[in-house]
Amino acid sequence: MKKEFVSLAILFAAAVFFLAPAEVLIAQQFPFLEVEELIGSSAPDFTLKDLDGRNVTFSSFRGKAILLNFWATWCPYCRQERASLNSLYKKYKSRDFQIVAVSVDRSAMKVKKFLQDNPSEFIILSDPEREAAAPYNVTGLPTSYLIDRGGVVRHKYIGMKDWSGNGSLKQIEALLK
Repeated sequence: MKKEFVSLAILFAAAVFFLAPAEVLIAQQFPFLEVEELIGSSAPDFTLKDLDGRNVTFSSFRGKAILLNFWATWCPYCRQERASLNSLYKKYKSRDFQIVAVSVDRSAMKVKKFLQDNPSEFIILSDPEREAAAPYNVTGLPTSYLIDRGGVVRHKYIGMKDWSGNGSLKQIEALLK
C-alpha cells in the first residue's frame, strides 16, 4: 500500500512538472537560469545592419546602460516579451539606457512586417547568420544581457522575463548609477 502511494506521488509530481503550462517555465520564476559565461567580461563587439540597411556597431553604445536582447518573430516568448521591453525602454530612455534587440530571423522583411503590427521604439538589428549571437552563446530565445556603461556584461537571462518586475527594475537602476 505504501509502495503504491509513493509510486502514485512520484507519477503525480512528474505529470505536474511535464504538463505545467510553458508560461510557468520562464526565467522570471527560475532565477538560477542566469548563466554566467560572460558575466564580468567585456561584451563582445559586433556590427550588424538595422532594418534600414545601415551598419550599427555595438560598441558605439558604450557609456550607456544596455539591455541586449536576442529574439525572433517566430518565437512566442519573444513576442510576449515585446510589451515589457517597450515599457522598460520608455521608462529609462531619458537616463542613458538603450535596448538593442537583435533579431535572428533569416528575413529582415519578416521582422519589418512583424514590427508594423508590434512597433518598438528601441533599436532593432538583423542577424540572419547569427554572427552576433554566436559569441554571446545564444542557445535559446529570448536571451538577454544587461551590460553596464563600461561595456561589461553584468547579467544574462535565457527565457522570457518580465522586465517590469521589481528585481528587473533594481538591476536596471544599478546599471544606471
